[in-house]
Amino acid sequence: MPIRFVSGDLFDNIHGARAIAHGCNCQGSMGAGVAKTIRARYPAMYEEYRVRCKAEPRRFNLGDCWLWKADDQPWVFNLGTQEGYWRSRASYEAIEAALNEMRRQADAEGIASIAMPRIGVGYGGLSWKKVRAIVEAVFGDWPGMLVVYEEYVPKESADVSPSSDNQARTTSGGDGSESLGGRRPGKRSPGGATEEAKEGDMSVIRFYSASGEYGGFSNFSPHSITLKGKTWPTSEHYFQAQKFAGMSDEDEVRQAKSPMIAARMGRSRKRPLRKDWESVKDQIMHEAVLAKFTQHGDLREILLGTGDAKIVEHTENDAYWGDGGDGSGKNRLGQILMRVREELRAGGPISPIAEPDSRNKQK
Repeated sequence: MPIRFVSGDLFDNIHGARAIAHGCNCQGSMGAGVAKTIRARYPAMYEEYRVRCKAEPRRFNLGDCWLWKADDQPWVFNLGTQEGYWRSRASYEAIEAALNEMRRQADAEGIASIAMPRIGVGYGGLSWKKVRAIVEAVFGDWPGMLVVYEEYVPKESADVSPSSDNQARTTSGGDGSESLGGRRPGKRSPGGATEEAKEGDMSVIRFYSASGEYGGFSNFSPHSITLKGKTWPTSEHYFQAQKFAGMSDEDEVRQAKSPMIAARMGRSRKRPLRKDWESVKDQIMHEAVLAKFTQHGDLREILLGTGDAKIVEHTENDAYWGDGGDGSGKNRLGQILMRVREELRAGGPISPIAEPDSRNKQK
């Protein structure tokens, strides 16, 4: 049976998979992306996973596949794809070994259907095109059903294969760039994180939610920054507060209990907005993003790990900082992230950021 590459929510499991699979590090941490959701859904499994990782000698290693059997939920294949976390890259060899072992165990347990997200990408830092080739090589002739969620879409799932008048997208075709619904989608994982797509020969990373695999790119991500001699809970706090620099409102926004509250305070026109805001807002956003990715080593490694991919804040809620949802927006936050990536590679700031000609007053 061909592998099914679909969009949807892995945890809705509308394809009726008997088991789900996901990639794990070998240090006992499930703190982000799909693993974080699995940790919440399978707390007893998570505790056993930690015991295995902390044991001497360790009982969960690179290339391992450990099957957790649940009574009232799909079983879980935990794949040892990555030695550490944050700065540690996943391993193509480990992915191949773990997938082969997963197939062996599935056959032995009579499991005929498995669902999984893209593994080894995002924090793992690997190329989905290469990982997908491994998945196809291992499961291409498997008689069961393997469903691979390439794009996160809440509460629905649809094949992302081309229509019947095109080449069928099965185990032997495609590179993950086929369109869905007339556009090339960002690849997302449960939790709202977006991952890689393709536009021509260019990889594209679309992000939005702070809870997903590329959530660190969001200004709402829980990463504090230090600027102007103060600590700001998030880059959103800093950005919104600078609308009132030098006024009492600045510190009130800094002390907001969440980035959402800070954003609401900053967008409220009940507060006196600085007169030069439109001319300085891009530079202030750059300051916030640069501070965030220089002060947090884990985020720096993730950003550098995107290579030359185009980075896009994908949302219909913002056509200035984001892409407007349909690609018509200016994507200034994505542009600033790519600029900061260049600066990190170069070891310091590069030329001043250009201010676009825009009448959009969002944020």
